[in-house]
Amino acid sequence: MRVLFTGQTGIDKKRHLEGLAAFSARKGMSVDAVYSVGDIMYEESEKAGMPVKEGKILDLPLAQLNSLRRLAFTRISYESASTHHVFVNSHGVFRWNNKLFRAFELPELEGFNPDLIITLIDDVDAVKVRLDELKKSGSLPQDTTYSLKDIMVWREEEILASEMMAAVLRVPHYVLGVWLDPAVALYPMEIAFNLMFEPWKKRAYISFPISGAQARPEVWDKVMRFRAATRTYLTAFDPLMIGENHLQGKMLRLREEHPEARDLVCDVRGSEVNLSIQEIEAVVGDIDGQIVARDYKLIDQSEMIVAYFPRDSDGAPLIAAGVQSELEHAAASTKEVLVVWEAERDPTPFIGQKVDRSFKSIEELDGYLKSISQRPGQLEMPME
Repeated sequence: MRVLFTGQTGIDKKRHLEGLAAFSARKGMSVDAVYSVGDIMYEESEKAGMPVKEGKILDLPLAQLNSLRRLAFTRISYESASTHHVFVNSHGVFRWNNKLFRAFELPELEGFNPDLIITLIDDVDAVKVRLDELKKSGSLPQDTTYSLKDIMVWREEEILASEMMAAVLRVPHYVLGVWLDPAVALYPMEIAFNLMFEPWKKRAYISFPISGAQARPEVWDKVMRFRAATRTYLTAFDPLMIGENHLQGKMLRLREEHPEARDLVCDVRGSEVNLSIQEIEAVVGDIDGQIVARDYKLIDQSEMIVAYFPRDSDGAPLIAAGVQSELEHAAASTKEVLVVWEAERDPTPFIGQKVDRSFKSIEELDGYLKSISQRPGQLEMPME
């Protein structure tokens, strides 16, 4: 399995791919090599007698940069020619000093001949934290500037460029978040392992109410169980792999309490970061638009959708507009539709007519998913 991983700077792709290789080995699938195109470009510049200071390679003339990239891909293709499982860490585009240019040429990709292309993504505030850390360490020049808007645009550019690569090479392309709530997934990159080495697991988009459920702790507990259960048996794409929508809510609450505030202090996975209110306002529309486009993309890269309509404390179903919209998109794309409907009353025709299989509880869904997730040739052991 030869996999090309793309994604913007600030994702920490190298660490994630090395971790994925170690995880794969523990699961019995050894990865022969993990290559970083950027690292090899620096090595090739040293071999040519023109070493480049860390963080400055994109300042090279475009012709020289292209030459180093070709050398990197040529070396990767040659060294990996006789290997079975290889990861390559690269970009779809280079973004530097307000300039945008492609990070690949078609012959280079054809030489590597990937089986999959996976674009890794993360929350805009988490990426900003890592970019700030790279500046402090000297890995990025101190005069490097990037707004939240820049980071979000770069993420979309990486996805689009990677989609184009995959379309030309006629290989699958997937978008995958690198972080999820640990209560749902101890190792989110396990999804990448499934895509590569456990293709019999159904690819599924899991749909569930978010804001309405989060306001009801007893309902959100059930949603969390649903999310964890689906990941046990499916290659499950979770919409909360990106959770940056919280920035808007935090900004509005701060403004109510402190109208004069100009900065929002956020805890981003244990790191404190100051975000400009003006910057957050500038990306609110982008966050909303990308949520819809990204969730539809996750449905498109799936074989089915599994939607959860929890029963509220009053016995009525909790129906979210987003879940209904996602069901519409999945049904229109002829995806298989599975629904967990806990309420006593039947679903409306707008939901019911799109359902291929319905379940009354998470436990009932769990039993069904277990029955369809067996590895080919694997027999389920009888219960004693």
